[in-house]
Amino acid sequence: MTIKTLVMAMMFKTLPVMDQSPQLPLQIGLQDEATFDNFYRRAYLGSMLDSMTRPTAEPLQFIHGGVGEGKSHLLQALCHAIPGALYLPLGELQSIPPSDLLQNLESAALLALDDLDVIAGQPEWEEALFHLINRARAANCPLWIAARRPATDLGICLPDLSSRLAGGVTWGVASATDAEKQSILQFRAQRRGLSLPEPVAQYLCSRESRSLSDLMSALDRLDRASLQLQRPLTVPLVREVMGW
Repeated sequence: MTIKTLVMAMMFKTLPVMDQSPQLPLQIGLQDEATFDNFYRRAYLGSMLDSMTRPTAEPLQFIHGGVGEGKSHLLQALCHAIPGALYLPLGELQSIPPSDLLQNLESAALLALDDLDVIAGQPEWEEALFHLINRARAANCPLWIAARRPATDLGICLPDLSSRLAGGVTWGVASATDAEKQSILQFRAQRRGLSLPEPVAQYLCSRESRSLSDLMSALDRLDRASLQLQRPLTVPLVREVMGW
């Protein structure tokens, strides 16, 4: 049984059945590769999914960690796995008035709010988010929120919101080590059917930015080049494609 199947089976035991789909202001596309099966750092998954699917689970789950450490991947994986879930990357949506964006969302099967950092310190956003959390709790709607820093270190000005965020279950995603980054690259390459030998992965990690998101972007670029040129991934090809 895949992780996705397990999540769906467990969620349907704990979530209420919705009579109709929520009236959402817009649809946000999910990255096709952002699934549980594609998430290498699985040590985080067991505890998180156990917390989420427990019958008495706390509805608010807060994930914090650095850029590119997998927070957005986890949120999107939840939304891939759970029909009726909604993913809102606030960094892309902050131009929309919060009174419009955050209304009537609590009937979703699950809400995943990404990039909370961008709205911290903005009174209108903080007020709207505080009320959304209260409505989601009353509706038994799981609410997953991600940010780069812990809730107590976000610069939230509204005390009630700060208290709500700090009162949920908090998960800290540690920065991947250099060895983990190399393993993640090779794992993701294998998932694509792409051979990434260890020396090539080592070379790529030594020359590219330490950010996992930058490394994944480099892998995308190399994957396309390898397919187009009909050449396997080697250090000379990486040098050629990346201009090193």
